[in-house]
Amino acid sequence: PQQLLLSALTWLSSNNWELKEKGLLSIKCLAISHSEVLLCRLREISLAVTKEVTNLRSKVSRSAIITLGELFMTFKKDMDSQVNEVVQVLLQMVWNSPEFIQKAASQTLGIVVENVTPSRAMTALMDSGVQHRHVLVRKCAAKHLLTVIEKIGATKLAGIPVRAEKLVRLAVKLAQDCHKDTRYSGWKMLHILMDHQKFKRLLKQSVSAHDL
Repeated sequence: PQQLLLSALTWLSSNNWELKEKGLLSIKCLAISHSEVLLCRLREISLAVTKEVTNLRSKVSRSAIITLGELFMTFKKDMDSQVNEVVQVLLQMVWNSPEFIQKAASQTLGIVVENVTPSRAMTALMDSGVQHRHVLVRKCAAKHLLTVIEKIGATKLAGIPVRAEKLVRLAVKLAQDCHKDTRYSGWKMLHILMDHQKFKRLLKQSVSAHDL
């Protein structure tokens, strides 16, 4: 396994797309059957795989997206430090790629959200997704942000004043989006948040009459 990892990293750094794909497949297999081998070099491996997400050859790009999903499924919170970078690049693929790549990117985002520390996922989605100028990115980010909010719950979220206020503003904005799916996610978020007195108060404070 150790030798396979070294070979995989070498293949990933080559200019040959078939070798890159071989490298990605090897890392995916190692994550499933020999995860301990990857653990001590997890950041390096994660960066190498993330780099291939934007590969112009869609076959390599899709393999990288699926391999990332496998890494998050296997290492869960050990992947916390990679969340910002990975979320950013996956959301980029949502508006910049063929439909099958978009689908793979959204599925892997779902895996990320399910497996990392929820607050990390929430920050990443709030920072690089829900305020994006592209409608499909907002739709995708809003869908996954809703999942995170459902996981954390209004009571816990209310305990972080700055984030709570930002969340209310974003949810209101999403509830007014031009895409119906994004609006739906925004309204669902508001519905969850309004279960808590603090959010009701915040909504009055932080949202001007114009926004409502």
